[in-house]
Amino acid sequence: MSATQTHFEVLENGLTLLLRESRLAPVVDLQIWAQVGSADERPGEAGLAHFHEHMLFKGTDRRGVGEVAAEIEGAGGRINAYTSFDVTVYYATLPSAMASTGVSVLSDAVRHSVFDPAEIEREIEVVLEEIRRAEDSPLHVLSDAVFAEAYRVHPYRLPILGPSESVSQFDREKVRSFFEHWYGPDNLVFVAVGDFDATELAGEIRAAFAGAEPAGAQRRRPSEPPQRELRDVILHRPFERMRLDLSWPAPSFRSPDAIHVDLLSYILGECESSRLIRRVRESEGLADRIDSGAYTPFDPGLFSVGVDVDAARALDAIRATVREVERVRRERVSDEELDRARANFLSAEHFERESVSGQGRKLGSFHVLGGDWQLEAGYFDAIKATTADDLLQAARKYLGPDQLTAGVLLPEGESNGLDRDAIERTVAEGVAATERTLATPARLDTPSARTGTPSVKSAGGDEIHSYRLEGGGVLHVAPRHDVPVVAARAAFLGGLLAETTETAGLSHFLSNVWMRGTRARSAADFARAVENLAADIDGFSGRSSLGLTLDVTSDKFLPTLDLLAEVLVEPGLDPEEIGREQRETLAAIERREDNLAQLAFQLFSKTLFGEDHPYALSMLGESETVGSFDAAMLRSHHARVIRAPGLVIGLAGDVDPDAAAEAFSSRLSALPGESPLTPAPPVLTPPSEIRHAELRKDRAQAHLVLGFPGLTVSDPDRHALEVITQVLAGQGGRLFLELRDRQGLAYAVNAINMEGWAPGFFTIYIATAPDKVDAAHTGILTELERLLRDPVPEDELDRARRYLTGNFVIDQQRSAARAGQIALDALYGLGPDFHRHYTAAINAVCADDVRRVAERVLQLDAYTEAIVRP
Repeated sequence: MSATQTHFEVLENGLTLLLRESRLAPVVDLQIWAQVGSADERPGEAGLAHFHEHMLFKGTDRRGVGEVAAEIEGAGGRINAYTSFDVTVYYATLPSAMASTGVSVLSDAVRHSVFDPAEIEREIEVVLEEIRRAEDSPLHVLSDAVFAEAYRVHPYRLPILGPSESVSQFDREKVRSFFEHWYGPDNLVFVAVGDFDATELAGEIRAAFAGAEPAGAQRRRPSEPPQRELRDVILHRPFERMRLDLSWPAPSFRSPDAIHVDLLSYILGECESSRLIRRVRESEGLADRIDSGAYTPFDPGLFSVGVDVDAARALDAIRATVREVERVRRERVSDEELDRARANFLSAEHFERESVSGQGRKLGSFHVLGGDWQLEAGYFDAIKATTADDLLQAARKYLGPDQLTAGVLLPEGESNGLDRDAIERTVAEGVAATERTLATPARLDTPSARTGTPSVKSAGGDEIHSYRLEGGGVLHVAPRHDVPVVAARAAFLGGLLAETTETAGLSHFLSNVWMRGTRARSAADFARAVENLAADIDGFSGRSSLGLTLDVTSDKFLPTLDLLAEVLVEPGLDPEEIGREQRETLAAIERREDNLAQLAFQLFSKTLFGEDHPYALSMLGESETVGSFDAAMLRSHHARVIRAPGLVIGLAGDVDPDAAAEAFSSRLSALPGESPLTPAPPVLTPPSEIRHAELRKDRAQAHLVLGFPGLTVSDPDRHALEVITQVLAGQGGRLFLELRDRQGLAYAVNAINMEGWAPGFFTIYIATAPDKVDAAHTGILTELERLLRDPVPEDELDRARRYLTGNFVIDQQRSAARAGQIALDALYGLGPDFHRHYTAAINAVCADDVRRVAERVLQLDAYTEAIVRP
């Protein structure tokens, strides 16, 4: 069976099997799609679909609380679930040798969950924490309000999580009744993609569902009547920044129009060369961030434009957005725009093939939402055949001004004249502005088809080829010819390590300004050049490094490399573009105040590292530092860090190593040949006592970070600390089982190990209700004390090791992950093949290593804690 052949079967009990073999990596992805979402809930059931996503991990007849996730993680896999309006999906990704374990665990969960009343009570508390978390998210709050206004009849108007009042009333009878109605095999689809024999796997699934009886569940949803007038919803909440959501009706997934609105969204606001970004954000400066998206679910969805802006510019931003939407309703998009959108959608096919999870999601979506998995084969043909007239017709059908729902989220105390009358007047002005400039609407013609796809080369080996480039840089190439994609990561030492308190944020800012043009190309020209190639080039900056990423199909690799080289050798650093980036970064710094978890970690870093250590600095910087950046500072920073001897490139994918080395060498030969001026890793004096920092915010949840100084990437104890992290973390880890599953203290709790070129940190993070902070704090310390006091049992240790090594294999599916690993390992002096020793190093960690490293890192009389709470 080839990678594109699919085993399709419907069992006598109604269970549908969709199994696709893919031999690209020794990995398998298993998904069970329950054809029930929040839009299928009846009165009194609000939130039950999502609640089942939680409860199916809470124990079965064969597996106790925590054992469902622990068994998958112990097999080296990962397990999770998600709920939408239309489906609830349970999925596990594992090494292919453990596929049978995945089938056993997932099928047991969807067939034999026990729904213990005590566990239901505890999980209610967890979901209430999740609801509080959503109430602290501006994006979530505004989105819920817009859906409630755009849908007057259809159940998409109700939040997926459900209201707290409904969730708090759940009991075993309600939960069990919902399960028995919707979780019959005739309402489930079992999707699997990966390295397996489809005939054998189908036999295992049949055996797992033997005896399951169909339930006969049927969807009954009211249809939403057409919207015929402008609607608005204006909210005031205690957030720091304003946000707009402008939404129009959109087709369903199965509608032929879905492709057309997807392409319209790309042209309007999904890429740097899109109309909203270039005109509304860049040219007119009316938005700090703007994007569009087409949500096309089982039933008709929404086409939305999201805008981050301040109140003073909000009406102008609405007017300009409506103007641009009206333009696509009145004139055809250009051939260049359509070709660019089409090329980017087609290239996504190749990147999706790198991951079995992505293939599985697409296969399930086409069958469950689209009605037939075989529609996938025609999807890309339909994209190729789409014409400008198709997009014009779709825009006229869905994006009328009388179909608009305008959502406004304002900080408390702000209005600036934003009321219903002002919004209606502004929308009308946007329409009128387009009518004046485009008096004669375009006429529709007959569509024409286009064809053509890139070729695929034969598979290759797993070797790494290393080259010294002209000027002193180093290139490491890992060829892989089974998918026609290429990923490159060009890295330099820098990031926060190259900054001071006076220049905080400079590296991150530079990496963003790189994308704003070169000496030869304006920002708009550079964006169009990249997107015309269906490529992606981006800057990155972290604690210890900065550089560029490149992702593209192999047939466009060399022209994309030309653009990457332009950025490094001849960056534009235009003062006007610097000013635009300052405006966006300053707005992002303001938005940071609404991300409480990020604030807690930033407060923790400052408290642990102290003011003078670069790891204490914010990646974004501060308003004062960002406001001082100018072209001279950026050019100086670029010149001292971006030098050939400091360059390390990781390249993975469908390339010829020798040809790639020649291409990089010739294009980057003009980089300065002097050694980069990067400071040595700073020394951290560990705390000698407990440090505490606190920040007050008027929000629903509290966020606690408790941690210690960590290790460097070259520390021989790093693998033991990874094992310790996994013993505590994950759905099968001690923190999740004790603080979430048993005590119901949190929705989010985790252990995080962050290494650096300089010593990093090890932390525990939890988000909880304000009145549960003390219990959460005590629970964290109790688990750390247990880790220090009692040896970790061998079965628990083995589960952590298998999880780490199995997930390492899963993560290596994508060329981008390989390129990044190779580049950073080589940059930090570990060697480009360091990752090859990872599995052996993890498996060598024993209980004595865990005890020794825990005693080294977890100093309970000298931890640092930071808390953000009401």
